Amino acid sequence: MKLAYILQRIVQAAVILFVIITLNFCLVRGMPGDPMLNILGESDYHLLLANAPDTLEELRAYYGLEKSLLDQYWTYLKDTSRLNFGYSFHVGRPVTEIVFYHAKWSFLLVFPAILIAAPLGGRLGLRAGWKPGGKFDAVMTPIFLFINSIPSNCLAIVLLMVLAYKARLFPLSGMVSGGNLTGMSRILSIIWHMVLPVSMLTAYRTASNFLLMKSTVSQIRQEEYITTAFSKGLLQHEVLNRHVLINALPPFITAICMQFGYIISGAMFVEVVFSWRGMGSLIYASVGSKDYPILQFCFLLISFCVILSNMLADILYVIIDPRIKGWGEHE
Repeated sequence: MKLAYILQRIVQAAVILFVIITLNFCLVRGMPGDPMLNILGESDYHLLLANAPDTLEELRAYYGLEKSLLDQYWTYLKDTSRLNFGYSFHVGRPVTEIVFYHAKWSFLLVFPAILIAAPLGGRLGLRAGWKPGGKFDAVMTPIFLFINSIPSNCLAIVLLMVLAYKARLFPLSGMVSGGNLTGMSRILSIIWHMVLPVSMLTAYRTASNFLLMKSTVSQIRQEEYITTAFSKGLLQHEVLNRHVLINALPPFITAICMQFGYIISGAMFVEVVFSWRGMGSLIYASVGSKDYPILQFCFLLISFCVILSNMLADILYVIIDPRIKGWGEHE
């Protein structure tokens, strides 16, 4: 493993995160007009301006808007380092408390879907790509193409109508059944409510993983070094392990890592349809209520997850394929 390369990637990720934090600061203050108008929203701003101007000035002082831009930026960096993003306009509770509460429920949906879909889609795609046009490929590819082409909210509504409303096999909405459930009863209720949304997310991710792996393996199968490997007397499983997988894994790892990057925000439509109080539902509601502190922290948290996942993908490349060189290194 090349330690210098890994350190370079960590530094690059830190720089990108710093730039995003700065952009987040400029987002509100760079808009035309009074920054409080962008923070509070037009209706609340004009309401306070007409009926409670003193409260408006107190809020302006709370956000430090009477200070110079440089002082505001320094205060913003200190608050960000402490995860202090103030209070939600709509709920009146600390922003971090609200966001982390919803993030854990999104994680509970997306994480198992990724864990199931990654090996399943990869394994099926490897088999289909190794023998393109075969019986297995002819059956599986149309199925996954169909799944991949349907909007997630449409499929979610169909599943709700058929399996929840008609067949009554699963709950229509929510995350846990009514009543003060505790212990194992509560856990089982949550799992029961998770089945439909997790199944949907798993199906979509399996489809995209299958299509990516199949396409990659199909291209690798036609390379000359694969023919050479067979001519040397290597068995099929040896060729797959030594030559095909090592070249097919980098793009596949990138896709999986990107899925982990959106682990707290990649199920917005599913959460809205199934009334699952995750990050997607929170962002959707915050846009409607113009809860800018919530949206700002969500933006930063999602950006951090994406940057971290990209960095991990690059590090995994070096572990899986030592032939990959760091910046400035040559054969």
